[in-house]
Amino acid sequence: MGRSVLAGDDKSLVERLPVPFKMFDQKTGQFFEVWRKKGQLYQNQYAVDSAGKEVFRQMWPLAYVLGAGENGFGFVIQRDGHLFEAPLTYYTKPRTWGLSPGYELRNDGFGRLILAQCIGCHSGRPQPVPDRAGAYRDPPLAELAVGCENCHGPGERHVGERQAARAPSGVDASIVNPARLPGWLADNICMKCHQGGDVRVAQAGKQEQDFRPGTPLDNVTAIFKVPLHRDSPPQSVLLEHHFAMTLSKCYRANAGQLRCITCHSPHSQPTGREAEVFYRNKCLGCHRPENCTLPAEERLRKSQTDDCASCHMPKRSITTITHAALTDHLIAARPGEPYPEEAFLSNALSGTGLLHLTATPGETSSSVPAVTLLQAYLDLIRDGHQEFTPRKDDLLDRLGRSAPTDPIVVIALANRAASKNTPEGRLAAIGYLTRALQTGATAPEDFLLLAQLYGRDNRHAEAINVLEKAMETNPYFRELYEAAASHHMALWHSGAALKIIRKGLNLFPDNIALHLLENELQK
Repeated sequence: MGRSVLAGDDKSLVERLPVPFKMFDQKTGQFFEVWRKKGQLYQNQYAVDSAGKEVFRQMWPLAYVLGAGENGFGFVIQRDGHLFEAPLTYYTKPRTWGLSPGYELRNDGFGRLILAQCIGCHSGRPQPVPDRAGAYRDPPLAELAVGCENCHGPGERHVGERQAARAPSGVDASIVNPARLPGWLADNICMKCHQGGDVRVAQAGKQEQDFRPGTPLDNVTAIFKVPLHRDSPPQSVLLEHHFAMTLSKCYRANAGQLRCITCHSPHSQPTGREAEVFYRNKCLGCHRPENCTLPAEERLRKSQTDDCASCHMPKRSITTITHAALTDHLIAARPGEPYPEEAFLSNALSGTGLLHLTATPGETSSSVPAVTLLQAYLDLIRDGHQEFTPRKDDLLDRLGRSAPTDPIVVIALANRAASKNTPEGRLAAIGYLTRALQTGATAPEDFLLLAQLYGRDNRHAEAINVLEKAMETNPYFRELYEAAASHHMALWHSGAALKIIRKGLNLFPDNIALHLLENELQK
């Protein structure tokens, strides 16, 4: 963790990466390169037409390096106070460059904003601008790599006491020691970054950076998971380290005394043969070698160190991260072992249909704020879980009466009204969205929807006004420029449309939609 972020010109890494490298992305028809110049890494992106003439080119120095190299090194560019992911990543296991994770599905070039909830787990102390996607104060990272305070909480008092030679005689209350916390509370520290879930929802008025070790994570971020099916494969929980551990017999048999730090130390990470011995000794803290039913000779043929994890916690490939494999934390006694009842709908939080992974022991369904649950349903439905639509609609009806001014409720009501695609529905949705934006909503998707609704009624001038306001707070959201240009063209404002298009292309030279609109205007 102490190597999770490096400066982009860090010589210890920059000088040993194999460059230059060049690749062609067949899907986009674009070229990507990485090279080194005067101790600084650069990446660029360009395209040529059928005659070989260059259509566009953009080049950026790499401001930060993300990752300690276990699977690879990702890169970040900095532009006008915003952070973006670079399109090429170096993958350490195959020792090759390739498109960054997710880029094989949608290649955003240098246009993928890095959100606060993402950089928060890869760095020490990010400084995001509230309610501004991808925007950061200067410097964007007050502390580069994950540091002591990420796990131990604020250390000012602790340092002050040590400097004043006032070391406590008993338990040190000046700093959080995860080893002294109840198991679930200690695990909350790890879960902040190592437990994905199907949906993570920030509690009302909270941001990821508000979490303090030693307090319940659910106070800041609620993590939910859709229950598994009886035939769900082991890969279903590969990115769910804590959840997988809680399903293991090792965890359930000792009343939750097994915790993340039982086996993992944030201060050191053994590798290779040393790791096999280290983790085998962890297993033997509870088990005996003779408990294994596999003959010793057969075990030693598989692993010279008689490694437990190679059989019971195998590495499995994952499809969401290229060239990567993760340890299966189910700790299965044998391959194909069925999931326990805790994985299924029977253990969902009463009436919600969801497993609440950050639940405080002894919680009830009333412990979860209704607006938090609504946001969870909305995010799940957006990701394809349409089965939660009836639950969402029922909850939205109730919140429409009890919390009619809550921004999340108002936006949800607007989207539901707009989905009816009727004049009455559009009128209602416009009213909801106007109210939400007047009270501080900043999500570019909300501006886009309002502009789209205006456009359906040929109210293009009003749509343009909405989009101009959106571009003031979200200058790097490319869809805003596409929409604004289209509305200008609908009004035959060719000059204004061309101005918007060229402003967008200056920010996103790889934007095919804007290039097509420009060609249409120039015919």
